[in-house]
Order: sequence, then structure tokens, then C-alpha cells
Amino acid sequence: MDLAHLAARVERETRIAISPRDIERILVALLSTEDMWRIAELARIPLLALCAGLRALAAEGWVRWDVGLVRLTDAGTELCARRGLSPVPALDCPRCGGRGIEPRPLASLTEAFHRVAADRPEAAQEFDQGYVTEDTTIARVAQMWRHGDLAGKDLLVVGDDDLVSVAAALTRLPRRVTVLDIDPRITSFIARIAREESLAIDVLSHDLRRPLPPSLARAFDTFACDPTESLDGFLLFAGRGLTALRGRGGAGYLGLTHAEASLAKWRAIQGRIVAWGAAITDLRDGFHAYVNWPYVETMRGWEHLPVRRVPGRLEPWYRSALVRVELVTEATVDLGTIDGNIFLDDEAATT
Repeated sequence: MDLAHLAARVERETRIAISPRDIERILVALLSTEDMWRIAELARIPLLALCAGLRALAAEGWVRWDVGLVRLTDAGTELCARRGLSPVPALDCPRCGGRGIEPRPLASLTEAFHRVAADRPEAAQEFDQGYVTEDTTIARVAQMWRHGDLAGKDLLVVGDDDLVSVAAALTRLPRRVTVLDIDPRITSFIARIAREESLAIDVLSHDLRRPLPPSLARAFDTFACDPTESLDGFLLFAGRGLTALRGRGGAGYLGLTHAEASLAKWRAIQGRIVAWGAAITDLRDGFHAYVNWPYVETMRGWEHLPVRRVPGRLEPWYRSALVRVELVTEATVDLGTIDGNIFLDDEAATT
């Protein structure tokens, strides 16, 4: 059986757009590791499609799993050899983790942020939360700084379990930082840190399914968010952020995964962002590394895994790209009030 037939089988089962190249990515990940979470990181396809792909490969006799590991069989290894596949090379810079950010000039900011974030609220499944590592948050703020989107600018953070607002305000560079979040634990925590550290952060409670308050429309130079990964949810976060920008030259920072977003979803998101008046100026894949959330065993994808092991808290397998967008025309976002669940679609695995 060729890989096209296998991809078609997975696509029928999952309703996720999968190509023969995606099946090849699974095989390359299996050449590189036998650990399920590392396979999920390296394969760079939606987790639910990965699990279906592993089952399909096992049915062909190319993959097996036991004692908590997922392995190529001899036949699977021979298949990889015939196709000229090889393991993923370890080429990321050990200093910056592949982000392209020199950490030494950020040492004092990093120390301060680690201190104030030590007792942060834990990620809550109710809000589809999962926050990035502290070093990732610092690197994201550094990217804003490097691009001229931080110093002297008005920054809006749309949903902030990552505490981007706190890290940005600790630099003392933005003119103003405003946070929108629906979780009272997050808003209370950020407000307390702002008081204790004398940080200029305005904290507002807001449900993004509702349009932004008029006072926030066209009021900011930069926005940052790490959206939920359903298509409708992602576009809701991105759209609200774009409506908050003053106009041409306003920039936004977002995170987008492979674990919950097929390339078909990436294309749909990119098309909508461009249609709304923005250009995608930067894309750094794998930039964001996430702390494993406490509800792994109840997330949607858990029951689909061929082997189940709770990953360590700082055992990053879930990563997302850093995407920077910039308005080149006035934003033309047509999002009104949204009803219902914004967290689920066919590719959502961690909610």
C-alpha cells in the first residue's frame, strides 16, 4: 500500500486534511524516537491525525507499541530505507533553543519575571488554557522589542495566562499595557503583581465572544495573544486584536501549533488575516514551548494515544509558531457577537 492510500484512510477517519507527506513525517519521527510525546513534537501534524496514522501504520505491520513505547517494526524500518528517510537532525541552537534571541542581555528581566510568576494560577481546562514557559514569554517580549513594537507603544494582551503583560511592563518600555481576560484568577493575579511591582497595567475582564468595548477599538499599536486552536476560536482572537489596532503599521503577535492545526487550517487562517488587511511578516516555527497542563489525562486527545504516559511538567512536546502580522490597510474585520463553544473543532486535541 502506498502512503497516499494511508493518508486517505486517516483523512476519512478524522476529517482532518492529511497528505502522504504527513504520513512520511510520522515515519521520520519514529526513526528519531520511540517516545510518544517526542513523536508528537517531531511529526508536526495534528495529534488526532497522528494517532490515527499510527494505527493505520500498525495495521500494515510497520509500527507496533508495547511497554509504553512506539516502535517501527523491521518492515517499517525497511520501508523508511526504501524511501530514503532519515531521523530528524538536532540542529537547534543550544543557547536560544532555535528562537534567535540572545538570552544574556535579558538576564535581569528574566530573573524578575521568574520571581513574580512563581505563584501564578495553574492552567484551567474550562478556558482551554496552557501557558508557555517563562523563558518563552521573555523571548516573545524580546521579539516585540526587536521589531519596534514595544518601546513607547500601547500594548493590548488578549488573554494572558502566559503573563506577557507582566513581562512587557517589567521592561518599563511600553507607554501603556492593557490586559483582557475572562478568568478572574488571571485578572486578579496580574492586578496584584502590577500593584506590588508598580507596573502600568490596566486589567479588564472581558468575554471575547463579545466585541471589544468601544474605548479599546483602534486604540493600540500592538496586540499579543495565544489563541485557542479551533479555527473559529483562533480567528476570533486574531480578529479582536486587529480591531484594536490604530491602523496601518499596527502589529500583532500570535501562536499557532501543528498539534491542533493542519496545514489546511494554517492556510485558512493566513487567508483570513490577509483579507482583513494584514501581512504576515514573521513566522518562527516551534518558538513557543508550553508547560504541560494538569488536565492531560482528561484532554480530548488522551484516549486516542496508542500508549499513555503523563508527561513531566517541563517536558515540552506542545509547541507553537510565533506569527507576527502587520496591518498594511485599515483593518476590515467583520466579527460580531459569537455564541457557543469556541474551543472545539475536528482538530482540537488538548481542550
